[in-house]
Amino acid sequence: MKLTVFFRWSLVCAVLALAVLHPAGARAQDTAAATITASPPPPPPEGRRMGWFGLGVRLGFTEMHLTPPASWVTTINDATGSTQTANDYSFSSTARTITPTLHLGGGGFFFKLDVPISFASNFASYGLGLYPLNFGVYIPEAALFPYGTAGVLVSVVQSRATWDPATSDKIIGALAQARVAAGLKYFPVHSLALSVEAGYSPWAGGALFLPPVDNHSATHTEGGFGSAWDLSLGVEWL
Repeated sequence: MKLTVFFRWSLVCAVLALAVLHPAGARAQDTAAATITASPPPPPPEGRRMGWFGLGVRLGFTEMHLTPPASWVTTINDATGSTQTANDYSFSSTARTITPTLHLGGGGFFFKLDVPISFASNFASYGLGLYPLNFGVYIPEAALFPYGTAGVLVSVVQSRATWDPATSDKIIGALAQARVAAGLKYFPVHSLALSVEAGYSPWAGGALFLPPVDNHSATHTEGGFGSAWDLSLGVEWL
């Protein structure tokens, strides 16, 4: 009889112990889970960024239109006895360009230098662009860098090979431009940027002593004042 009572009390004690320990164990698991959930996430990997020094190259084209003042044409006609008009001395060209470029300063205010080389049908030009006025803002979330720039560009013009020894492969003129441009750089990977830039020169001027096109034409002078615009795409390590 005593043994039976002992086993009954042992069974009741075991049931009560399980009832007490199970909620405590569940609460401990919940606490551990909450502790794991609340732990800070690992730091994100280093994203695409922009440096302060960049070298790159752009490919594109440029168009320029120059016309001499009417007073200049009148002076030439009076001196030579000719009856030329301003259109006879006007200069228009479309050229392909390759432009090595230098970027210093990262985001905010920066300095830019371009070395554009242009190839037209009967001449090539070699330029130097200095742009002290530049401002851009890097947007890390989008890996974009929109910017604006303003400066000056000067170029020397060299003729291509021609049958006329007076102008063949010679320096035949010079051009100057006041240029403003807007551009956008996109960083698809770390420090590598793809870029697009559109430029406009509200003032451009120059004079060229262009070689003859064929054996039946003559060397002629073109130039004056006007405007130019350009568009280019590029890649840059920045």
